[in-house]
Amino acid sequence: MATVKRVRGPTLREERAGLTRSRIAQAARRLFASRGYGATTLAGVAEEAGVAVQTVYAVYGSKAAILRTLREDVLNEPHAGAAFGQALAERDAGRRLVLFARSIRLRWEYGHDVVSFNDVAGATDPKVRKDVEELLRVRRRGLARIARSIRAELAGGLSVAQAAALLDALTLPSLYAQLVAIHGWTPDRFEAWLAATLLRQLLGRSAGSGRLTAPRC
Repeated sequence: MATVKRVRGPTLREERAGLTRSRIAQAARRLFASRGYGATTLAGVAEEAGVAVQTVYAVYGSKAAILRTLREDVLNEPHAGAAFGQALAERDAGRRLVLFARSIRLRWEYGHDVVSFNDVAGATDPKVRKDVEELLRVRRRGLARIARSIRAELAGGLSVAQAAALLDALTLPSLYAQLVAIHGWTPDRFEAWLAATLLRQLLGRSAGSGRLTAPRC
């Protein structure tokens, strides 16, 4: 008879530590949004999170460390990651772009504000700037991968490099924030606009065909 290996779950102490860590990060996120990154103090984060300031120092030690956790949460957002994986696995170029548009919507819907905090912090903190620059390199590698995957169907004599540049410009988190947070577009409207724009600009296709509708997660 085979022996079933038991997988140990987190202890109560570990669960509480994780909850405290998340609570501090989300409190900092709210303050970065309302007060700005520079004006936010760890004492203020502690007060917002309802914990002792010593706890914030023990768990994170600095605002930059909190920002790193928020950044990693955006990078690892599971629904956006799943949609990007589906896009890469899709054989039809049009469907691939529709799924890619969905991944962008999901990622920026979750964390466009975090990107703006990083941009502000990176302007004055070399360590944050270095991390942000690395994330930009990762992002652009992903965009280049999408561009290469549709090279055979690119419209209007576009090169892979030009396609990657368009993908970069049209999927900036600041563009999502401008349309959704400032001008009141819904995330659904942004996703539909982005999908239609990518299809038109990169493939010369219309989004009218039903087969180009992205599945809902």
